[in-house]
Amino acid sequence: MHIVFFVNHFLPDVGGVQWSTLRTAEALVRRGHRVTVITETAAGEMDDDAFPFDIIRFRVPVRRPFTRFGYWRWMWRQRRMLATADVLHFHDYTPFFHWFLPLRALIHGPRYAVTFHGFEGSPIRLRHRFFRAVTARCCHVRFAVGDYLRHQYRHPIDAVYIGAPVRMMAPVTGGQDRKRSGLSFFYAGRLAEDTGILPFLECLHDCTGRTKTNAVVRIAGEGPLREAAEALVTEHLDIDFLGVRDDLTGLYKEADLVIATGFLGIFEAWSTGLPVLVPAFDELKRLYVASIPEAEDSLTIMTTVAQCRELILILLRGEGSTILSGRAHHAIGFVSQLRWDDIAVMYEAWYDPAQRIRPASQLAVIEARGETHAD
Repeated sequence: MHIVFFVNHFLPDVGGVQWSTLRTAEALVRRGHRVTVITETAAGEMDDDAFPFDIIRFRVPVRRPFTRFGYWRWMWRQRRMLATADVLHFHDYTPFFHWFLPLRALIHGPRYAVTFHGFEGSPIRLRHRFFRAVTARCCHVRFAVGDYLRHQYRHPIDAVYIGAPVRMMAPVTGGQDRKRSGLSFFYAGRLAEDTGILPFLECLHDCTGRTKTNAVVRIAGEGPLREAAEALVTEHLDIDFLGVRDDLTGLYKEADLVIATGFLGIFEAWSTGLPVLVPAFDELKRLYVASIPEAEDSLTIMTTVAQCRELILILLRGEGSTILSGRAHHAIGFVSQLRWDDIAVMYEAWYDPAQRIRPASQLAVIEARGETHAD
């Protein structure tokens, strides 16, 4: 099959949608399909020819309120290639609704699919519900990353998956390379409000000041909250801002615990064998985290700021390591089952209109794979 992925942001920009698109595209290519990725992210310092699939990058001038016409015009010029594809797969509603919508009535040959990767903030806005509902109704197949989206947005969803580690890390021993004294945390991700990282750092700031105990947080990422995070540095709390980093192996080795806020970050952290803490201070974030299978037995989830402070005080006293280590051990067993190829198998089943057996989730594919191996 020729499968066209539409994604607003792609590498070299990094994020959950970008990595998920990359890994599923690679998995589909491994299974013998041709994949083309269409994105408006500029190439940057990378070689597109090194990827096993084609990448088409484009740019439409921003001329509000006429920007959408620029997108539609560009897509119309690609109509021959799009019409002959087997599948047009949109990663989130944005490229479908804003780039492609009028062409849906004109290009009928391909199978239409969409993956809803996450949420746009809490509380959910009416316009986002509308955009998603239109996109879902216009596509033959609807995937969701996390079952919580089905209950929150109430638009049709056919199958659910959660992803897999972007990179499987070798298990590490917490703090084995650390040269500083005190408890060491590591966080890889955006410094943005929806992650919950700033309230966590504020709790850590208060607790280290109260107990006069040292802690260090190493952050691989950037975002609008960096200045607010920098203001929390004290003699007892050191925060190292490392910028966006690709290779995180050495950084995990310097940590005792990992702070993670998204599926892919959690899975990668699980593969290291380190305990993972998740700040989930609003209802939607709690539902998001709870939708991860094995979450209760594999994560330490902080649902309130008071609970976060209590946990940090316990950690600064050197307590709770047995429980955290047990959860980390359980997590390694679960995350080792997650593969991008299983998601590609699920995609294939739903892409084919003649397919009678279609798994409703990534876990169903894993279960079927296990039964096949057992036979």
